[in-house]
Amino acid sequence: MMEWMRKNDVFTRLFALACAFLLWLYVVSSTNPDMSQTFSKVPVEFIGTEMLSNNDLVIIEGGQSTVAFKVSGKSDRVSTVEQDSVRVTADVSNITAPGTYNLKYQVSTSVSDITINKITSSVTIVVDRMVSQTVPIDLTLSGKLDEGYILDKSTMKPDAITVTAPQSVLDTIVSAKAAYDISGLRESMETTIGYALINSSGAEVKSPYLTTNTPSIQLALNIRQTGEIPLLLNVIDFGFITDEVVDITLEPASIKINGNPEIVSTLNHIDIGSINLETIFTSEEFVFDLPVILPNGVTSEENVSSVRVTIDTTGLKKTTLRISSDALPESTAFDYVSDLSVEVWTTENHAASLSARSVDVELSYYPDDLKEGFNEIPVVVTAVDESVVVVGEYSVVVEVPAADPGVEP
Repeated sequence: MMEWMRKNDVFTRLFALACAFLLWLYVVSSTNPDMSQTFSKVPVEFIGTEMLSNNDLVIIEGGQSTVAFKVSGKSDRVSTVEQDSVRVTADVSNITAPGTYNLKYQVSTSVSDITINKITSSVTIVVDRMVSQTVPIDLTLSGKLDEGYILDKSTMKPDAITVTAPQSVLDTIVSAKAAYDISGLRESMETTIGYALINSSGAEVKSPYLTTNTPSIQLALNIRQTGEIPLLLNVIDFGFITDEVVDITLEPASIKINGNPEIVSTLNHIDIGSINLETIFTSEEFVFDLPVILPNGVTSEENVSSVRVTIDTTGLKKTTLRISSDALPESTAFDYVSDLSVEVWTTENHAASLSARSVDVELSYYPDDLKEGFNEIPVVVTAVDESVVVVGEYSVVVEVPAADPGVEP
């Protein structure tokens, strides 16, 4: 037996086998040793945030928290652990009020036979309540309009905004500020502008948790053009009496206006209407008021609604012409009962030279209308003298004699 074992080199083979086994044990133990790996800046996933939302709560600090931990175990297990295969969670479902919270977190992975040791002990978060508040918009207009233009008014839609933010953020907001440069504007306009939420120091308030009901506002600027415009009066002549003979004064003679630039830029006067000098010299109302009617979109800066018109009759004279019945048109159908008195206007220098020949008298009647006895007949009196105008309406009284019984009509 021994001989056979020596002959077949059994001992050598057994020794080689033992060496191979020992070598295998060495290789296995040296190629899969115990090891550890540190993971840092691993983001935390917060679970139960829907409960926060139900209570109008939000994480305003610590929402992007990360942690560090160490994974230990055999190298073939630890080597399979990757950061995206690890889930770090912290439960916030039990938080019901604003405040600062230190939360425990859990690390889980699908890799087995490893040990996880936390380096970061806990996660700190700040929770605040979401609230809404209306904030008025404070508009600042910079720059200067060109001369002759004014800003009548500015309107914003909306003039306030609704801000939704954590209470701690909302408490810092004192106003919403908007600005616009009006330099060079010559017409009304509408535009869209932005705004900024400002704190008490004048700095803009920013927060990822802050929202508003509108990102911009509509700004309307009503620009008006100003100017001083003369008043224009149309005068209807009365014979020789024209606006060159009498002095017509308007008070005021011009007015300051403002209005739509498209309208004001086309105006060179304001027409206050017409006056008839015949009507005025007949009524002898030489001082009167006329309304000032401005175009739509134009107003008077001094609220002028009427103008005082004064007519100076210096150099003119009103006189009465006595026209005897002998100078009246002759007629065989009647006799004049009285003379005719006619009022006329002339110049003071010409008044002394007036006579019945200065006017022409024409009877205005139908013979068939005359009746026996006294009749009043209208007469038309016209000026023959170019320096005379006749005022008023006239008539004469005539007497139609009784018919002679012996004479056929």
